[in-house]
Amino acid sequence: MAAINRITQRWDLWIIILLGLYFIGRLLYFAFTVGPGVPPDEMTHIGIVRLYAGTLFGIEDSAASLRYGLVTHVPYLYYFLMGKAAALLGSTDHITLRMLNIGLALAFLIVAYRLSLLMLKSRLMRVLFFVMLTNTLMFSFLSAAVNYDNLANLLALSALYFLVRYLGSARPADLLLFLISILLGLLTKGTFLMLAPVFAAVWLLSRRQTLWADLRGLLQEIRLGGGHVRSLSIALLLCVVANLSLYGVNLVQYNRIVPGCAQVLTHEKCMQNRIYARNWVITQYRLEKLSYMDAWRATELIRHPGDIAHAKRLLNNVRQYKMTRPDDLNVLDYMHLVWNQAVKPSIFGIQAHRSMLRPPNELWGYGLTCFVALLLMVRTLRLDGSDGLWLGVAGLLFGYYFFLVGYYNYTGYLQHHALLLGVQGRYLFHVLVPAYLLMAEFLLRPFPNWGRVLVAAAVAGLFIMGDFPYYLSRVTEAWGHAAG
Repeated sequence: MAAINRITQRWDLWIIILLGLYFIGRLLYFAFTVGPGVPPDEMTHIGIVRLYAGTLFGIEDSAASLRYGLVTHVPYLYYFLMGKAAALLGSTDHITLRMLNIGLALAFLIVAYRLSLLMLKSRLMRVLFFVMLTNTLMFSFLSAAVNYDNLANLLALSALYFLVRYLGSARPADLLLFLISILLGLLTKGTFLMLAPVFAAVWLLSRRQTLWADLRGLLQEIRLGGGHVRSLSIALLLCVVANLSLYGVNLVQYNRIVPGCAQVLTHEKCMQNRIYARNWVITQYRLEKLSYMDAWRATELIRHPGDIAHAKRLLNNVRQYKMTRPDDLNVLDYMHLVWNQAVKPSIFGIQAHRSMLRPPNELWGYGLTCFVALLLMVRTLRLDGSDGLWLGVAGLLFGYYFFLVGYYNYTGYLQHHALLLGVQGRYLFHVLVPAYLLMAEFLLRPFPNWGRVLVAAAVAGLFIMGDFPYYLSRVTEAWGHAAG
């Protein structure tokens, strides 16, 4: 009887464990049934990992690497770690590398659960959060693929976890772990260059009244503290040196934090990379250095069939713009349109070398859920200081979205006039956990217990049916074959 009582008292934990097992089971299914190269840029990631697996430390740009683009002067941590792990296992085939990425996904779930314990006081909220997190189709699909997003997402989540712990405890070790997570993220993926300033702003604003006392306490703890804090301090110093050796050298040598391929290699060598070749053809036509027909023929220089087709679509977009000269969208209209036409379809569907993008009539439930959560957050968020942590999480989520879409993507749109070029929902997975924490909290906060159960059941049903059952209902045999 006592055992039964303990189980019923922890019903939320058992549901979360089952959700986690269901999630990992689906990842194994994707790993063994989806053809190599179908997930986004997987063959590029596999190729670079194999280069790292064959060396002791770093790699150089060479004939073997040109097809993958620039492999020096760019973030490298994911490739280095995967390469070393694959070398230890004695295999660099795509299944082995996918298993390693599933390990990253499992670590992600563990940190996400620990963070939910800190932030969500209701068991039902924690269950709803975990349902949404483990039943988002593109996130599930990507977690079973060879992709540096998996490590970048884990480090972004770790940074948030340690920041939340630090804001609650002011322990120097948590601050050091927060900073280390950010610096490791910067060594993993370039999008962290947009995420790191937002994290820094949230940290500094949250501790603005005690910042100097925090820093003095940190220095005192480093000087007088135990080996744990000193070890973390050394790790932080090494991370700073590694970032300076990457981004600092780039600034000195190329006057850019991340140089373009043609700044480091010759144009001819860079043209062996499919993305560079695609962008070069479009740019030459946009600048009127190639005629439309010459640019069309030049697309045959691109290595990947999907990128050839994409380049031709972009050429037609630029040609249409030149003919009609429509007014550019303002930034708010652009962000709203991109959310509906690109972000939602590629978060709750799949955008890869074979895609399963969802039409608008299949996305209204997700749009309504996000909209209601936003309204309820605006209505119930307390500004008396008691919801300061939630304000910080909201600032992180919307700050990164504005930075990524409202600045980076919008600047690109003004240059190339291709509305959706470079816009993919998976780039927002760095802040997927903050988004779902906010939704779980504010979708349920205003309601009594019976209302919370109804809302949670409706949202959970939407997400669960929209993930694996949706995929199984639409997948074809082509998904099991290697992508060209």
